[in-house]
Amino acid sequence: MVTLKDKLSHLNYTQACRLLGSRGKQLILAGGKLDIDLFEQVRLNSKQFSMKLENATVAITLDSTKRRRLNIRCSDCSAACEHQGAALSLILEEKLSLGLSAPPPERIPIESLSEEALIKQAVDDRNQRAQTEKMRLKSMNPRQLWTDYIITSYASGKSYRIALRGWEFGESYCSCPDFRKNSIGTCKHILYALNKARRKFSKAVRKTPAEITEICVYLHYGRRLQLDLLVPEDLAPEIADYLAPFKGKRIQNIKKLIHGLRRVEGLGVPVTIYPDAEEHINQKLFQERVAETVAGIRKDPKNHPLRKTLLRTELLPYQLDGVAFAVGAGRAVLADDMGLGKTIQGIGVAELLSRHASVSKVLEICPASLKSQWRFEIERFSNRSSSLVLGSAKERSAQYDSESFFTVCNYEQVLRDFLSIERVRWDLIILDEGQRIKNWEA
Repeated sequence: MVTLKDKLSHLNYTQACRLLGSRGKQLILAGGKLDIDLFEQVRLNSKQFSMKLENATVAITLDSTKRRRLNIRCSDCSAACEHQGAALSLILEEKLSLGLSAPPPERIPIESLSEEALIKQAVDDRNQRAQTEKMRLKSMNPRQLWTDYIITSYASGKSYRIALRGWEFGESYCSCPDFRKNSIGTCKHILYALNKARRKFSKAVRKTPAEITEICVYLHYGRRLQLDLLVPEDLAPEIADYLAPFKGKRIQNIKKLIHGLRRVEGLGVPVTIYPDAEEHINQKLFQERVAETVAGIRKDPKNHPLRKTLLRTELLPYQLDGVAFAVGAGRAVLADDMGLGKTIQGIGVAELLSRHASVSKVLEICPASLKSQWRFEIERFSNRSSSLVLGSAKERSAQYDSESFFTVCNYEQVLRDFLSIERVRWDLIILDEGQRIKNWEA
């Protein structure tokens, strides 16, 4: 007898798209972008799969009247929708976690493995998935081995960009989240593409290193991220001179690199900067800019001009120093005694980051009794807009995504509204009375 779990365990991407009709592909792709807590929002038993979203619940059951076909419904929508797409995307991606596929064989506990063994195990895992999962690989230049590719998973329908540059870990690039996080320099998509290349290209071609035809800036992945520059050999002498300080070397002076690349582009020579490299460059420039600002403040906070210009009141030296400390640390605890101005320092942190890091969306979480006080202090000391999160669950949902610079809510609302909060791209989060989160029981 076919059960619901049997049907879901064999569900593939094509079938899932067909289940949602003509817009199935778009709905699964859009739904896959939602963050779903597998343990809090999803339930699966022998009769029903259910996934609870903020304003809707998706249910999947077997339809006994139609040859055991799957029946999918959304409590909030009368037709196929992104909620249903999110449910199907989750099932396709998380079959193992949902108990819909066989668990991996038992292994030696991770804590017993050396670093080298851990890396080998991580690579083996991805290699196995590369060999067993169905993917579609499209080359941007089918005659070339070392070129860009688009790879698409048949299971989830998600596509990623691959740049093959060599056989060693860290030489190639993939835009998937795993590649950017795992620090081993490869992923199942790269391994899949390399396996395909081994079968397609001759031994002579495989031994030929990648031909550098354009100037490229890319990140070399591994235990430590390294910014590298690929430079063709046939460049004009003037251009080669600009790039000589970076060729074959670890790039540390980002500003000097950018200056050189701008000179090259000014001469009409194109430069490709891969997205991850561009993000890395911007992050480094931001860190340098912030570090320079923070160092200037902390050197002499008493006489620094920001004491009088950062907010609408003159800060005390230790308050400005606290602001600079928090901004420089990125994540910090301000633990001054009561009455010494932690609130004004929090507002100052947001203001300084707004000026130097384009921060424009701040979530302030505090006890319910202090929400109005926070709004009063924000209006008193800054020129930034603020709004309090109030009302019913449905009313609160839209308030988090308001245009206000500061959004002020209380801890109890965070517990109830975490889905609405997670959907907003917050630049900065401030916790007042932070001892409220000292442990899970607090």
